[in-house]
Amino acid sequence: MTQLSSSLQKTAELLANIGIMLISNGANTTRTVRNLERIAQAFGCRINQFVSHSSLILTVEPLHSAQSEPQHYTVVRNIPHYGVNFSIISKISVLSWELTEGKISRPHFEEVIGRTAHTMPYPEWFQFVFVSLATAALSKIFNGNYFEFAVTFAAALLGVFGRSWFLKRHYNVYMSWFIGALISTSVVNLCRHFGMDHYQSALNACVLWLIPGVPLINGFLDILEGHIVSGWAKVAMGGMLVFMIAVGFYLSLFLFGYAPTL
Repeated sequence: MTQLSSSLQKTAELLANIGIMLISNGANTTRTVRNLERIAQAFGCRINQFVSHSSLILTVEPLHSAQSEPQHYTVVRNIPHYGVNFSIISKISVLSWELTEGKISRPHFEEVIGRTAHTMPYPEWFQFVFVSLATAALSKIFNGNYFEFAVTFAAALLGVFGRSWFLKRHYNVYMSWFIGALISTSVVNLCRHFGMDHYQSALNACVLWLIPGVPLINGFLDILEGHIVSGWAKVAMGGMLVFMIAVGFYLSLFLFGYAPTL
């Protein structure tokens, strides 16, 4: 392998890792493509890329080569999971501009990217508590009282914990969403079963922490910006998650019995 080929391989592997970091943490396709193009240009390379729902394919070639034969390197990577961590996306975007403007060197860029890949902005328990608080706050927006606030908090907290437990054990993501909705709704229904008089606001809010806002928004953005394949895949994924929330919600209502008051 020539020195140029080795350098292209290293660059392609680095760009693929960055692309996976962006996509798996909630970046839409256009943002991913623009960041990778900017970084590749700073490295003196041209990049061609294709992003689907489950994989990233990119080919890197030098902008200028003295060799007669064309040089390029292609990488195919699976996207292991989808999550939301906007701090990582923001960090990579800032680093890409600093690299382009010559404010940081490539070795420093690679070092910071390596640290960023393992960034977790908040402890897991902290995320659980504040997701639950945000969900409970929605019950107040729905004119709920403070007891409903407390019940919604407990319902969301147990649901978040249950979903996390299943995801860590590599259960199907849709089944994990179903379990989260079932647990959260069942906590409210259990309180209702034991005599909770005002529960409508808690019941309305208890599963809202599960709404897949990022996949749905990114899906529509991708479609509008011409990335039809990845866009419809994200919309379909978001729609399926919403469907599983509804299944878990209504299964709990069926098990505990529910007669809406008019």
